[in-house]
Amino acid sequence: MKLVSILALIFSFSSLHAQQIWSLEDCIAHALTNNISLKQAELNIDIKESLHLQSKLQFLPSINASNSFNQNKGLVENPLTNIRSTTETSILNLSYSTNFTLFSGFKNVNQLKKAATEVLRSTYDLETAKNDLISSIALSYLQILFNHELYSTSEKQLLLTQTQETRINTLVDAGSLARGELLNIQSQLALEEQQLVQAENQLTLSKLQLAQLLDLENYRNLNLLKLDLEVVDFEIQENIDLDFEKALSTQSSIKSAELEIESAQYDLKIAQSSHMPTLSWATSINTFYVKEAEDMFKEQLTNNQRSSQIISLNIPIFNKWATRTSIKQSKIQIENSLLNTQQAKNKLRKNMEQGYTDQIAAYKKHNAAKKAILAYKESFTYINTRYTLGMVNSYEFNEAKNQLIKAESDALQAKYDLIFKVKLYEFYTSLKFEL
Repeated sequence: MKLVSILALIFSFSSLHAQQIWSLEDCIAHALTNNISLKQAELNIDIKESLHLQSKLQFLPSINASNSFNQNKGLVENPLTNIRSTTETSILNLSYSTNFTLFSGFKNVNQLKKAATEVLRSTYDLETAKNDLISSIALSYLQILFNHELYSTSEKQLLLTQTQETRINTLVDAGSLARGELLNIQSQLALEEQQLVQAENQLTLSKLQLAQLLDLENYRNLNLLKLDLEVVDFEIQENIDLDFEKALSTQSSIKSAELEIESAQYDLKIAQSSHMPTLSWATSINTFYVKEAEDMFKEQLTNNQRSSQIISLNIPIFNKWATRTSIKQSKIQIENSLLNTQQAKNKLRKNMEQGYTDQIAAYKKHNAAKKAILAYKESFTYINTRYTLGMVNSYEFNEAKNQLIKAESDALQAKYDLIFKVKLYEFYTSLKFEL
């Protein structure tokens, strides 16, 4: 009995999980947590941060210790007496050294600044990837809502036609109507069944597309929170200059492009540092122990110890034009990064201009669709009344009905198109996509 209860509980939990209702916020949160591309971008930040840490550690001296054990046979030189003999000698060498760069043309300073810039730039790249993913999810979400409403509308129309077909079939059997009327309504029924199948396929496909963005396997169980969306407010502006300036300060893609210039400038300074002399200081301590000697181990290490202090100045004179080539390439990269930044700004401007123009077109299309649906509703009401009185045939009735169905579909599409276009344009400046 207990096993049955446990199985029932597990089944109930699985059913609830499978029937989860997804809001737009749920979809976005799930994608931001589980998307593989975003995880790779986060790993790229970790790599940049490790390089940043390494650039900090470059200011520290290097310290090394080494030892070796040599066993010699034959004619060898005794390190204690400097006399060659054929005796067997065992020698343990111990050494310690440290090296510290005092000046390198500020190369390490610029490497540190460049590494910090790359960390910030990779952070903005991650933000850009998130923004792109959010807009894609929002579009897919709205597409599902649209297809769901379109399917519901097609289903209702089909039910009305099926009722009508039953009524006409009864009248034909009673001899009140000609069989042609039944054939006309049956052809209309077949057309609407086809439209319902198409609407169902579009709904399924849109669910699949969103499930792929969310990395969900069972897309058929993807149920969205049904929203009663209203047409958003839209005001026609003279230009988008103010919005564009705001977008320049908020869009992470622009910030990343600007940091690309800064990073290239540090590369130039790093290359130029190779023209400057390098000053370094080094010290080393060495000792050894000879097994065959009479002195004790500790005494030998003390007596055989020697140390050295070295200050070296390296002045570059000629390195086969490698430095000049590096400087030239860095300058070219700066020019290229400047062009990339300008291209990113131009792309943003074009996208916003296109988005604003799309808003106007969608707004006009929505208004026209509302007027059209009112006209076709009035026309269908008139035809339906005459059809009920037997003053028009089923062909005229079906034609008026199909025109109304198309007008309703166009109005629904225009509504969702306007909502998305307005929200997408707002996303350029607010970086928020809320329904």
